[in-house]
Amino acid sequence: MPHLSTILDYIYLIIGFGLVIFIHELGHFLAAKYCDVRVDQFAVGLGQAVVSWRKGMGLRWGSSSPEMEKIRETGTPAELAGVGETEYRLNWIPFGGYVKMLGQDDLRPGAVADDPRAYNNKSIRARMLIVSAGVMMNVVLAAVGFMIVYLVGYPVPPARVGGVLSLSPAVQTVNSSGVRQPLVAGDEILSIDGKKTNGDFTKIQLAVALSVEGEIMPLEVRHIDGTKETLFAKPARPDDDPHGFLAIGITPPGELAGPDPKTEDDWNPAEMRRTMMPDTLAVAPGDVITQINGQPVQTSEYWKLDQALSSSNGNAVVITVKSPDGTISNRSILPHFQASLGRDQLDFLGMVPRAMVSMIQDDSPAIGKLKPGDVILSVEGGSDQVSNPSPDQLKAISTSAGAKQVPIDLTVLSLGDTQPHTISGIVPTVRIGNGRIGLGIGCYYDERHLVVAQINPDSSASGKIPPWATLTAINGQPISTWFDVNRIVAAAKADDILQIAYRPYSMDHSDATATAAVKVSASDIAGAQMMAFTCDLELRAAASTMKTSNPLVALEWGVSETRDTILELYVTLERMFTGDVSYTNLRGPVGMFQIGAQVAGRGISWLLWFLANISANLAVVNFLPVPIFDGGLFTLLILEKIQGKPLSMEMQKIVQTVGLVLILGLFLLVTYQDIARMAGFAN
Repeated sequence: MPHLSTILDYIYLIIGFGLVIFIHELGHFLAAKYCDVRVDQFAVGLGQAVVSWRKGMGLRWGSSSPEMEKIRETGTPAELAGVGETEYRLNWIPFGGYVKMLGQDDLRPGAVADDPRAYNNKSIRARMLIVSAGVMMNVVLAAVGFMIVYLVGYPVPPARVGGVLSLSPAVQTVNSSGVRQPLVAGDEILSIDGKKTNGDFTKIQLAVALSVEGEIMPLEVRHIDGTKETLFAKPARPDDDPHGFLAIGITPPGELAGPDPKTEDDWNPAEMRRTMMPDTLAVAPGDVITQINGQPVQTSEYWKLDQALSSSNGNAVVITVKSPDGTISNRSILPHFQASLGRDQLDFLGMVPRAMVSMIQDDSPAIGKLKPGDVILSVEGGSDQVSNPSPDQLKAISTSAGAKQVPIDLTVLSLGDTQPHTISGIVPTVRIGNGRIGLGIGCYYDERHLVVAQINPDSSASGKIPPWATLTAINGQPISTWFDVNRIVAAAKADDILQIAYRPYSMDHSDATATAAVKVSASDIAGAQMMAFTCDLELRAAASTMKTSNPLVALEWGVSETRDTILELYVTLERMFTGDVSYTNLRGPVGMFQIGAQVAGRGISWLLWFLANISANLAVVNFLPVPIFDGGLFTLLILEKIQGKPLSMEMQKIVQTVGLVLILGLFLLVTYQDIARMAGFAN
């Protein structure tokens, strides 16, 4: 049974959608009345009427139109004068709405009338006003909605850098002298490309997403010490998604505190250990971190955790935690290499470490068999078999086995164990998007065993170090983790020769060693220096409240937010048309309703913000030059003005039919995408 609050969220959402549609149709209605056009029906929803109201008749179940037609045919002038001409109705299907005017029908271009109050007998200017009034009302509603949101107060992630992704534009930013100076955790971004962020992290994401690929964007940054400067970044697309949105590779900040107990009523450590790394549970709901490596910290000083991870060289970071009951204890957490922008695979001199399980989805067939922290020593699926697989190799074999529905056999080394064990017969069943089926697991690198999974071709180590080798020393210095390798490469100079000692892979576990001379390239050094770090802690997201008590300031913010929302959708549609952004980013009614229900559960300010967004988006979509949409009707009026007469009835019918087919096709496409996304068939 759905929870009562969930049911209420859906009710609020339906009412909200109805309000957005009502305001749109109200614009058409008021403009039609202003232009003295007879309006027969004002409807919210589609299909047959549930209830209707008409002046002189009152409330009716169903439509009052049959009664009205009878009065028009047989009634006296007095009877007709006492009844309103407009029927206000609520229809069964809670999507869309319409204003039915005399002499106008979107689906029947020939539905003209001789009455002087008919739509078709009004001037082009009057008809343009009527057609565009709905869109204008949606723009106004969006601005007013955002204004109310900012008067009530809207929680946003602060416009500070929480972390950066390895090799991303964020670690390649340069200062005004052209010297590389990466963004770091704690940096506050005041403006981007000349546009103020107003302390809202989402403004950064929006500005970057709307930028032109290849252009360099200035970022006004305030560092932790209070100094300001301008840095320059070149946004990029995720490496694994050429149609994704541009990004610079920064994450929003968190707080040095565990999750909010109010939102984590299902926190179950025993169950979570089956699917998450142990460090994820190091800070529980209500816990507060008071020290990092013995140094006192404030809850807001999230950047100090990032500094500790970055300077750890892979060694454990000690946090002091105060629990809600006042208990104070020390806990150790392990750093991990941060992934790149949309790319899972990193390498060191071209050497890729093998895979380690980092998380297991709740619906994975591997639950109870694999454990977070398991190092993958070998994987076999059908005719595919790889020893010491990299994360990419493990993923490829898993999805191949999923496509064929054949079982996978794994040999793993679990945390704390000294001997490996074999897990047999796991059939991939988890839909991971784009029609693929996999194991439903996430992977880190096996950072603490220096085993080489694969060698990238044309890299510094290619032809020098064999796959599956175990590294033991560099320039005579013993090494024990990939963090050691990264540190040494980062400190090297271009064309330095590193003498790398290693043990070749041997079935009999021979201790024989060999040495390879590997020349370090400038790109190797840059890659090592641009490596970022993360950890498994589950921390509370930082939030600040955008709020003002000044209605004029709220209105300014609301207008600005409406403008940005409209511009974002136009740019997205334009880039979908050119192929730079995938159509899979579109959401239809099902997707919007799903997202809206989630948003509604967060509170009234979130729901108002979502509905204001929907209103702005509806304005854009409705004014596209597509037949049947308001924009298409407006385009036909422009053509009528240019040629001095309307298009022929035959041509209007063709245009309307094409428009109807396009809209139905788009509706089916986005609905399929929404359902496929919910079912795991699409990303």
